[in-house]
Amino acid sequence: MKIDYVIKAIAELIDNGELVYVGLNSGPALLASFLARDFQKKNIQIVGVAEAYNPKNIILSPSTGDPFFIKDSPVMITADSFDLAQKGRLDVMFLGPVQVDQETNINLTAIGRYERPKVKLPGGAATAYLMPLAKKVILWNLKHSKNSIVKRVDFVTGTARNSDNEVFLVTNLAVFKFDREKRTWTIVSIYPWSELEDIVNNTGFHVELKSDKMITVSPEESAYINTLDPYNLRSALE
Repeated sequence: MKIDYVIKAIAELIDNGELVYVGLNSGPALLASFLARDFQKKNIQIVGVAEAYNPKNIILSPSTGDPFFIKDSPVMITADSFDLAQKGRLDVMFLGPVQVDQETNINLTAIGRYERPKVKLPGGAATAYLMPLAKKVILWNLKHSKNSIVKRVDFVTGTARNSDNEVFLVTNLAVFKFDREKRTWTIVSIYPWSELEDIVNNTGFHVELKSDKMITVSPEESAYINTLDPYNLRSALE
């Protein structure tokens, strides 16, 4: 499945020694975190809205805030996770915005005018607070088009434009990194089905090709992801 390539791409962005926070409705990020820790054997710690500290295992459910994740795991309440972010000790934060723009602004609030939106989105929760504080922000959007990867978001729910952290964007067409010196997004990896022309034509701002590293997924990796998602909930994201 193509979604497995996206999960692998996210896992590749996670490094040894990192404390990783998984928010609400972040199935691909949750699966990627466990792939990085338990299959790729990276020394990371996983926390999140389920308030479990580095849970031993998971079965993906419709909500990544499922309290059953805390089975056989210590509890780490959300307030403590946010406190770590304030102290500069939160290494990775995942966000799934509906819109991302050329300046790292993201939109989880509304499409159209805020006063009379075309679509009301679920809201940002702690996005505005955490996004500039996490050392590495990994955004994911699986509907890469000029409607979602835009020159300017309709509403700024959160931003990293005034921070100095690393920001990545993983879509169903490519993986990007924000180059703070050039103030532009660069392509750092692609998928077997990716075409540079498609990426450029579906992006609302200028992007540069820094690397054409190919994301691959082995049968063993897909089999491992299946153990975490036996009900195949991730297929709904394709």
